[in-house]
Amino acid sequence: MAVDMLSGLLLEDAIVHNAIHKAQNTPDKTFFLGMLAGLWITFGGLAGLSAAGGIPIDVRNNWPILPKLGLAFFFPTALHFIVLFGGELFTGNTMIVVIGWLNKKLTLKKMLLNWFIVYLGNFCGCVLFGYLFGYLTEIFEHEPYLSYVQSIAVTKTHYSWGVIFLKGIVANTCVCLGVILGLASRDAAGKIIALWFPPVIFVLMGMEHVVANQFFVNIGLMYGAETTIGKMWYNQSAAALGNLVGGAIVLGLSEHVMNHWKSPLPWHKDHPRGSLAAHDVESTRRAKETPSQISSSANSIMNMFTGHHGPKIEVTPDAEKDNITLRPPTATHHFNGTAQMV
Repeated sequence: MAVDMLSGLLLEDAIVHNAIHKAQNTPDKTFFLGMLAGLWITFGGLAGLSAAGGIPIDVRNNWPILPKLGLAFFFPTALHFIVLFGGELFTGNTMIVVIGWLNKKLTLKKMLLNWFIVYLGNFCGCVLFGYLFGYLTEIFEHEPYLSYVQSIAVTKTHYSWGVIFLKGIVANTCVCLGVILGLASRDAAGKIIALWFPPVIFVLMGMEHVVANQFFVNIGLMYGAETTIGKMWYNQSAAALGNLVGGAIVLGLSEHVMNHWKSPLPWHKDHPRGSLAAHDVESTRRAKETPSQISSSANSIMNMFTGHHGPKIEVTPDAEKDNITLRPPTATHHFNGTAQMV
């Protein structure tokens, strides 16, 4: 039976499998993938700045929505490159890895180590590639680009810490929504659409994304923006913590809790697992399937992730009660594309 998207427990199982793979990567590979994501963030940022900064200054001042639209339209391509080609993004990992930890598939130490190495790789990639391809190429050397690039860096570093923190929560909630919807989609067109809209929302609202700011603030500094490296780190600290809350708690914890809800009400002790939302046709249909049908569909899903027909997934006997536990293939290192890098 064809499955257009993953949802409920099947989606969470895919996220957990993704988290396990990330935790199994060696530190050097994780750092490399973090730098690779920094390259894609740089490409998306350069495209966005080129579109938004090319608007004449007087038009930009009178119609501030226009540069926002230009930046919002092109910057999300960075997330497409990261998910569909490869890379490790700190903000996406705050959701994915924490779901693996909540499911007790990796340790707290591995989760924190992954976050630290990926953040470091993202920062190095954004600064290095921003310098090589954004500064040395002199593409923003003249107006109206120069003043726009400078203004973004100045604006981002002059908010109060609390404002940046709150904006960070919203920004990464949107980014992680894109990531999780991209994982849920089973075809390329669906992934591209799912990965595009949520980041567009946070850019239009002017929220704070820590990895994006690694590029935008530093490229502004390179072009002489009236701000400092100290203020850049001030922004990074608030945005990183806000992004952590948005990814790990607002999205990660919520996704886990809604699939493993334990009601404190004494008359509702047997609440089934899985998120069976009223509009979630896929989850509702899958909840009515027999264990053998679930097993067959799950195997087709995992074959899509691995690219080959590996060991079959089995469904435990308690699947009759919607307590579905999937045993994925052991060869997680064969993952590629969406199932591997976010």
